[in-house]
Parts: sequence; C-alpha cells; structure tokens
Amino acid sequence: MPTKKSVMTSSPTKTTPITDYNDPMSELESLNRSLSQVSELVNSLSPKTQFEKSITNIVSLLCKNVQSLAQNCGVVSSGLDAVEVNLAKTDQYSRRDTVVVTGLEYKKETETYDNLCGAVAQELSTSGIKVSPSDFSACHRNGNRIKSITVKGKQLRVPPSITVRFRSSNKKDLVLNKHRNFVNGKPKSVRVVQSLNGHYQSLKNSINNFLREKNIQISWIHWRSASSGICVKFDGDAILSRIHSMADFLKQFNKI
Repeated sequence: MPTKKSVMTSSPTKTTPITDYNDPMSELESLNRSLSQVSELVNSLSPKTQFEKSITNIVSLLCKNVQSLAQNCGVVSSGLDAVEVNLAKTDQYSRRDTVVVTGLEYKKETETYDNLCGAVAQELSTSGIKVSPSDFSACHRNGNRIKSITVKGKQLRVPPSITVRFRSSNKKDLVLNKHRNFVNGKPKSVRVVQSLNGHYQSLKNSINNFLREKNIQISWIHWRSASSGICVKFDGDAILSRIHSMADFLKQFNKI
C-alpha cells in the first residue's frame, strides 16, 4: 500500500508506453521519416517526359529543403529547451529551503506574525521533528481571502496557504520527509509540500495527469534537489528521478 496519496489503482509492472505526449522533437523526427519516404519514392520513379522530370526534381528539392529546415528547428528547439530547464533549475534551487502549508486555520482579525509562526511550527512538529519559530527566516500568508469550494456537494472554506522558509534546508528536508499529508489513505486537513516554481509545478501536474489516465498508482511524487529534480515513487520498488521535463519522465517510464 502507498504511504502517501495514491493517484491510481494499479501497479506499473509493465505498461503500454505513453505515446500521446506531443514532444516537439518526436514530431520533427516523424516529419523527417515521412520526408525520407517521399524522397525514396520520388527517386524510384522513372520520369519520361521533360514535365515529369521537372516535377520530380522540384519535389526532390522541396523534400531536401524541408528536411534541412526541420533539422535546424530541432537544433534550435533542443537548445531552447535546455535553456528553459537550466533557468528552472536555478530558480527552483532558490526555493530549496521553502515549503508551502495549506489548510491551516485562518483568523484574519486576530492572526499576527508571531502566532502564525507558532501555529506553523506546531503543525510541522507533528512530523516528529521538533520545530520552533526560530527555525524560520520567513513565514507569511499568500493572500488574505478565504475561498469557498464545493467538494462532493459540500461547501468548504479554504484558508490562504502559507509560505515558510527555513533557515536550514537540511532541517526543511527532515521535516518534509517525516511529515505525513495522509493518514490511513485519507488527506489531512493541513498539508505541507515543497514550494515549486511554475516549471516544476506544471511538470508535476502533467506527470500526475498521465499516470491518472493510465491508472498507475504511486506512493509519492516530489521535487528532491537541483540534480534529482522531480522524483516519482511507484507502489513497489520503482523510483524515477532526475526528471526535469516530460521527455525525461517518458524516457524512464517507458523502460519500466
């Protein structure tokens, strides 16, 4: 059984590779293969009239030019992807000591910085790691509005989340590794997660969506470090790491 939230209901002992992800590089490779087939077909023809020869030459030249363009686009695309990932890594590294707390009760009229830090420290201490307000270099609400959402016909009030920066990233890691967001498979009212930038949050959501579509059950999915990126622990022994893009994830997943 998973130790944290299960997003799916079956084990990934052997699954059909995910092929519905629109990877630009894969699409360019597919285009190149199609153009190569067209070129081979054109070269196999035996034009007889001058008109047929002209059409054959034009099609052949067009295929070569489009293939060259596709290859150049592939080089540019790969370079841009690498730049994007490196920028995301650098930005996410600055968040390595930061977590986000959701669901903690909010009393706008009476809440102060000190009692907020105290309440957060008390919640994080349920991990078994002693946490005090002095462990924080920053602690603040992300907004001041309580949202109302409907879940299974019930109206719920959702307090604004809290961003907490630790003075020590090692202490943050200890707390995050020990804190449980689920008890007996059910989510706790207060949850603690790693703070993620837009790139890694989107990547995490995309991976979860793919796994949900494939009915694959996982134990957890987290950002671990600048080098490890997103890591995914499946029910069983399989762990995927060093995931910084969907291409990274798919390349490993399809080998399971």
